[in-house]
Amino acid sequence: MNKFLIKIIKYLLLVTGLSGLIIFLFISIKPPYFLGAPALDYYYCSYQYDQINKKTEFKNIIIGDSRGNASINPNLLGEQWVNLSIPGSDFLEGYITLKRYLLHNRVDTVVMVYGLNYIAENSPYFTQRTIPFRFLTYQELQNLELVEKKYNYVFHGNATKSSFNLQWQQFDRKLKYLHFPFSYRETFIDGLNNLFSSQTEVRVKKEKIIKQLRDHRGYMNFGEADSNNTDGVNPDYHYNPKPINQYYLNLLMDLAAEKKITVFLAIAPMNQASFASYTNSKLESSVNAYFEKLQHQHTGLFIVKDPLGLPNSLFGDPYHLNKKGTLVFSETIRKKLNGKTQ
Repeated sequence: MNKFLIKIIKYLLLVTGLSGLIIFLFISIKPPYFLGAPALDYYYCSYQYDQINKKTEFKNIIIGDSRGNASINPNLLGEQWVNLSIPGSDFLEGYITLKRYLLHNRVDTVVMVYGLNYIAENSPYFTQRTIPFRFLTYQELQNLELVEKKYNYVFHGNATKSSFNLQWQQFDRKLKYLHFPFSYRETFIDGLNNLFSSQTEVRVKKEKIIKQLRDHRGYMNFGEADSNNTDGVNPDYHYNPKPINQYYLNLLMDLAAEKKITVFLAIAPMNQASFASYTNSKLESSVNAYFEKLQHQHTGLFIVKDPLGLPNSLFGDPYHLNKKGTLVFSETIRKKLNGKTQ
């Protein structure tokens, strides 16, 4: 009986070890397919990471989430502009972007473009992209853990009364950061299916994405429709951004003050349908209260809240401007810059 149990245990250990080794090898060889996010996410994030970490001739930068990518074409602002926005990102990635870019470059002006949800720290993409793609260094991840301990919750998560629960969530995230194979077991089969069934299609789309990012200095449209009238607003939502994202905004502003950098925060516009629900709502009043408080806290920050609503015909999907919308919003930002930086 004991020999039988020993054999079973050995068999289970062997199967588990082999399974982990197989997942590890696939992650190492084909990370776009096996890090839990769609392969295209890996390619456009990696391209932007590379732009952030290299020496360039651009002294003015755009930082933001995917709305930042889609809203401003740096070619329309001038020869000294580059768009370093990272889809799904927030102020933490924004702060790290500026800090790393400054290692090799001088910066005069920063324009940040974020959607309201990501300013409020309501994004699923920190754990889906930033962590598995390792945008943060290990030391930066450890620094984040100290901030989380101070505020007693995990970034983009909910408050917890249990220090053990916080530590466990941090440990689980760290395993994902280190590419521990079994952290990716649930998406492994999907990765295999995509690798063998759509690799050619992904390669074609990847080439198109990289070309657009390269040709337009980090600008790209995510939606290509001629119009979108989706209402993506909950008018009864009380806007109350969480403290960790605001902590990193404070670090960004401190760094900008130290380097004498002019900083704009532009709120990504909504389509006409969403703006109709937003106007005169509980959401609008709480958003206005937040930005009034933010302006008092950072008197050197230029906050651009208009145009907060644009016609449906300027949107390629519910949240991103199409090419026509990019032209309109880029021109708006150009005029704001000319009025404040001359």
